[in-house]
Parts: sequence; structure tokens; C-alpha cells
Amino acid sequence: MVGFDGTCDLAVWCKLLRDKGWSGPRIARELAKSEGYVNNLIRVVDRASAAVLLRWKEEQGGGLEHVCATDWLVQVCLLPHELQDAELARRLSPPSR
Repeated sequence: MVGFDGTCDLAVWCKLLRDKGWSGPRIARELAKSEGYVNNLIRVVDRASAAVLLRWKEEQGGGLEHVCATDWLVQVCLLPHELQDAELARRLSPPSR
């Protein structure tokens, strides 16, 4: 089994397998994950803006605060890229007092 450095790497791996013809259920079985989870990861990689994907990947290194939770990514990726970037900037900005 391949080791992953984080959820972002797992998502990219799932997308690569799907692009090679694997089905969602097959990927899920191989990874012992639910099909819905695998499909959500693939959807994020397919639809996320470059800025969102880069931030998600950078968070996996452990040096940054985690703002790209999987549930948030799934929701934000329904938006156009410019709105995704605005939502990311909003999450990264310090809270207003």
C-alpha cells in the first residue's frame, strides 16, 4: 500500500487512479475508504482553484494553520474559482474584533 503525506496527496492519488480508468468503488475498496469520501476528494481536485489546492498541499507539511478542512473544501469547490479564492482569503484573515 502506498503511504500518503496527507489528505491532499491521497486526493491527487485518487484522481490519478480515476483518470486511469478505475471506478470510485474500486478506489474506495483498495483504500478502505467510503466511496463518497473518495468521490469528494476527487471532486475537490477536479474543481478547486490553484490557490486553494496550493494552500491545502502546503498545510500537509505541518507548518501552517489548517484552514482547508475536507468538509469546507467540498463546499467551496462548488463556487467559481474567483469566489473560492475570496473564501480562502477570508478564512486566512485574522478575526475582526
